Amino acid sequence: MGDFAPSTMLGGGVDSAAGGTCVATFLYARMHQFSAVCQALSAEDAAAFVTEVRRLLTEAVTKLGGEVAQRRPDSILAVFANKPDDKKPNHAQRGLHAAILAVHEAVQLAQGMAARPQFAGNPIPTLAVGVHLGAAEVAKRNGGGTGSGTVTAIGEAVEVARLLEVTATDLGWSVATSAGTRLASAGRADGGRIGSVALPDNSFIDVVEVTGLVPRKGSSTPPRVFELLRESLVTNQISRKRIASPAPASPAAAAAAGGHFLIEGYKVVRQIGEGGMATIFLAQHADGGPPQVLKVMRMDRAVEADGLQRFIQEYALLAQVQHPNVARIFKQDFSIAHAYIAMEYFPRGDLRARMKAGPIDSATALQYIKQTAAGLGAIHQVGIVHRDLKPDNLMLRQDGTLALADFGIAKQVSMKITDTGDGDIVGTPYYLSPEQALGQTVDARCDMYSLGVLAHELLTGRKPYLASSAQELLNMHINAPVPLLPPDLAHLQAVLEGLMAKDREQRYPTAQTLLDDLARMGL
Repeated sequence: MGDFAPSTMLGGGVDSAAGGTCVATFLYARMHQFSAVCQALSAEDAAAFVTEVRRLLTEAVTKLGGEVAQRRPDSILAVFANKPDDKKPNHAQRGLHAAILAVHEAVQLAQGMAARPQFAGNPIPTLAVGVHLGAAEVAKRNGGGTGSGTVTAIGEAVEVARLLEVTATDLGWSVATSAGTRLASAGRADGGRIGSVALPDNSFIDVVEVTGLVPRKGSSTPPRVFELLRESLVTNQISRKRIASPAPASPAAAAAAGGHFLIEGYKVVRQIGEGGMATIFLAQHADGGPPQVLKVMRMDRAVEADGLQRFIQEYALLAQVQHPNVARIFKQDFSIAHAYIAMEYFPRGDLRARMKAGPIDSATALQYIKQTAAGLGAIHQVGIVHRDLKPDNLMLRQDGTLALADFGIAKQVSMKITDTGDGDIVGTPYYLSPEQALGQTVDARCDMYSLGVLAHELLTGRKPYLASSAQELLNMHINAPVPLLPPDLAHLQAVLEGLMAKDREQRYPTAQTLLDDLARMGL
């Protein structure tokens, strides 16, 4: 197989990693389709292939001054540490350079094999590499063994490098590095797409796709060399896509295969909420613009609760709605083990928080009621019934406008009562319509009832019905009369009656009829 071995292009020095904890750059590279290629080849060619893979992975490391910490037939873990004569740390540059060179060598190997008739139709080997700068325990190895390197390396930074190789595999990249590592390379590595990955401690790191090597200032290396390296990174990605499964894995398989949280194209800032099957993150899109909210659902949770179909349906329905009083939905997509929706971020929080902050005057309350009605009208027109209207699901923009949000994956209403200690009861169906309480089929008019409950609370500062048990509260929704508003709001009593009528046939049939009625009243 020597006649299709890749040619070397770039060189480097040799490191000497010190013992103990040190800050270094760690590279983990793994050849994919390795076993399939070996099985497809004759014994002689398979042995030669294994030798070539070992050579190209090792040489890519040692040429750039790295030391091997672990070497297996299909993978290598390497350490790039400071050298005594370094004026300033450059191990991030060397680690990324080695990663790019390794991919180039792997592509040369694959192309050389493909050019020979006896290898036609065989699987295509591809390389995925993760590179991370961080602290780990590094020490000279005493003795040796099969597959061992010259040093040992253990610690969080090593595991992150391994995780980044998985990330590169999941996203179809050739080389994935942490954003901090690329920054430390002082501009030697070009970056492409971005993403965020959750670590085991639930913190996040930003990841960057490495798309090329940037020449040093005054470099005498021909530009074509750098072009070839970039082309190899792309070719390696294309080859991986060709051998990828033509159909997406089942949610259960995806969850089992890739347990880490991974979203491409977004920089995750922090987690801002969690509930049901979804976790909510504040994120920044790679293209810039205002922050967005990522509503992320693990696929295994979706399978257990049959929630994936509803999650997809939520986006499909809301994508039809373009209205200032409905939260904007930007994107729905899937990553390994997760489905997510990207939506508008509301820095001022929800209406519940505003109500707790202090009294709301009647004029502002009416504005909130009208804006909520307008949002409901927009979703009702495309056949969506919210079924969970409450202050927690009404969001405030910076300019004070209100938007209907959180259409939920699960629409079931909790009947659990929790005493907070300050007299409030949380988790009871305060905003439930009589037909929901009776288990009847609901339509848009159940949202109108919930709007009536909200309107009473906004105007008076009190919920219309209070009870010591969920059952008693449900009974009040079904049978109790609509409460009277105070004298200064008596002119709105008929409106409240039209919203909270027990018989839905007696309610406002649509949100627009409510808005028209308020307009006739000069409100």
